[in-house]
Amino acid sequence: MDMECTDVLIDILRHLPPRSLAACRCVCKGWRATVDHHRLLRADLLPLSLDAVIWENDCIGPPMLFARRSTARYITSRLDYLEEDPEYGMYAGEIKDCCNGLLLIQNNKVVNPATRQWAQFPQLPCECSPYGYCGRCCRNNRYLVYDPAISPHYEVFFIPRIPCDVPDDMASSMEWPPSQYTMYVFSSKTECWEERSFMREGDAAGTIGGVKSLSNSDQHLYYPAYWQGSLYVPTRQRHGDFLLRINLSNEKYQVIELPKGALRSLYRLGKSEKGVYCVLYIDGRCAFQVWFLNESCGLIDWVLKNEINLEPLWRKYFSRHPDDGPWISQSSDQDLLLLKNDVDLKLVDEYNEALAEDDFEWDSDDENVVSTGDWPKKCSPNTQDYLSLDCLGFHPYKEIVLFREYHGATVAYHLNSSKVRYLGELDPEMNLNHYGIEISFAYTPCWTMDLPGSK
Repeated sequence: MDMECTDVLIDILRHLPPRSLAACRCVCKGWRATVDHHRLLRADLLPLSLDAVIWENDCIGPPMLFARRSTARYITSRLDYLEEDPEYGMYAGEIKDCCNGLLLIQNNKVVNPATRQWAQFPQLPCECSPYGYCGRCCRNNRYLVYDPAISPHYEVFFIPRIPCDVPDDMASSMEWPPSQYTMYVFSSKTECWEERSFMREGDAAGTIGGVKSLSNSDQHLYYPAYWQGSLYVPTRQRHGDFLLRINLSNEKYQVIELPKGALRSLYRLGKSEKGVYCVLYIDGRCAFQVWFLNESCGLIDWVLKNEINLEPLWRKYFSRHPDDGPWISQSSDQDLLLLKNDVDLKLVDEYNEALAEDDFEWDSDDENVVSTGDWPKKCSPNTQDYLSLDCLGFHPYKEIVLFREYHGATVAYHLNSSKVRYLGELDPEMNLNHYGIEISFAYTPCWTMDLPGSK
């Protein structure tokens, strides 16, 4: 290939998105050498590490960002750039899901906070509106699937719950979930909703009468997990909670029971380094179990990773929170300032360089790091009522779980070393005693500018 042709090829390749460039590397040795030599494949634009927590509280307001200091200088969680929706008012909806850098918003929008691109998709005709009712339980049963390393396209799954109008005499004999489970899927590739039927492998959870949904069973059913082509969806029922493991490639699904022992069925599902993990709330205050879903060798089994008691953490170390942590809550002045400026991808290298300086590689001399290996596994009986912790999410690439204490202090717990690191105060400007956390997601920015249908 002569120099002139090489220059033309480089110019063409520079305009391709990362996935197309990755495919071009497989054409021949010459193309692979051209892509690699000129560093055309911007893998640094894909999600690399845990950079923040995006969360919302119980009151109406924009999402908030608790993040690395470097992240807070480049990304805002405010969604002011969304078009005003007259049906829902000035703030355009709640966050319902997060997957590899994209947010799913209640009002049929998908948003990339890093690039501030967003796309609208049509409402499913049979779907309940937030203020309406169509005879089925469907408060929080839309889930986002997105993997920017494979495709720029995303899918939204609408998964019907147990029908509310099944007569009792029929409910006792009808198995649930059904052998053929019809779900509704929106694809950004086709730009429309379609019905997809998934065949069940293995046994059902029981009958509709035996596992009939509680009246508020969907109220807090966020937090699915997407791992290696399968979507794991939590389902809370009257007798026994379970997961739906939905294989998107062969259109089959399985019923997987959740680990036993959670207090009042309180648990948090998520993806971490090796697959799907689950945090169980043992006493509702400061004791937890972390389980790993082992799917090796064709078997599916929950394996207990850690039993955690974080009570001594606040009694001995963080009863007076350190003045500064490595993470900060983004102030309203910061996010408003960011919204005044356009996104500049020339700053991504600078961003990733700052990120690498603090990638959860903890120095033993760090005064914010505490070893918990010899602590008791259970909270003391006289633990004060105000000591209560929530799981904020999982590090997607390392076995680390984030916890937040009732008054805002936030820590990262490393499952392998049992070390805890103080990160900072979730929101020092807000009294969390009055406004609790409604929803939170561990956030990994995606800098690719190819969101289909974006505005």
